[in-house]
Amino acid sequence: MTTLILILTFAIVAVLVASAAVTFCFYACWYYEARNFPEAAQLPNEPVELSFVDKATGMILEWLALALLIISYPLRLVHDASPVFTRKQGETPVILVHGYGGASANFLWMQRRLKNRGWHNVYAVSYTPPTINARKLAQQVVDHVDRILAATGAEKAHLVCHSMGGPLTRYALLHLGLAGKVDKVITLGSPHQGTRLANLFMARGAAAQLRYNSPFIQELNAEDHTPGGATFYSIYSNMDDFILPVSAAVLGGNARNIHVPRLGHISLLYSPTVQAEVEKCLLEDASSEECAA
Repeated sequence: MTTLILILTFAIVAVLVASAAVTFCFYACWYYEARNFPEAAQLPNEPVELSFVDKATGMILEWLALALLIISYPLRLVHDASPVFTRKQGETPVILVHGYGGASANFLWMQRRLKNRGWHNVYAVSYTPPTINARKLAQQVVDHVDRILAATGAEKAHLVCHSMGGPLTRYALLHLGLAGKVDKVITLGSPHQGTRLANLFMARGAAAQLRYNSPFIQELNAEDHTPGGATFYSIYSNMDDFILPVSAAVLGGNARNIHVPRLGHISLLYSPTVQAEVEKCLLEDASSEECAA
């Protein structure tokens, strides 16, 4: 028992140290970006400049959020939406789509909150591996949506997409037959213009395609930014350390852009403020019967 406790303690400490190092490095990139490309880092209607306390608090919260994400990652084995269980026949499902290198377990907190707040059909899905072409990953998103719609008997789904999940969903709506099957798309810190941080990853598969203004991103943005007849919302933050410049998370077209300041990229998944904004988007123009508790 003592040995097990020591192993667990070492593992937790290792995760905390590693996540602290990653967070520091990414925020160093964030600071460099903001300092050297201030126009690109400027957000629409951004409030007053972040104070030292704002920045320090945001970094600490991001560090803890990343550590929690890593620790909870193995839970995807019991969290994936396969097989799909119907909870309320006919109710529009809410499908949670993770980002690069993530998994369904990234949405444990959000999924539980939505269920507790009255949504019955809430599913988190996984797609792998991130090293393959983004177009193939987008097809996996389509397959998940089709399977969940068939199981629930609903005509359309709502998609909540973190990070890379946003561009994948947009591509699927444009090119892979997802159009007409989605009612609302809510993106959280999605690199709609790509991100310079992707240059730090292997130049293969989706990572290369998500580089700032890459050919894939240019192809995506050359057409309708909000395709498929869906209503789009983009929730983003001025302290997102993964999306560089931070303005790359702003979505064009008919999207409603929602700024939630002082939050890091992973913190978006756990923030009560973001949770509340997601609920507002889901409830907008929805019938009271559909989302009643």
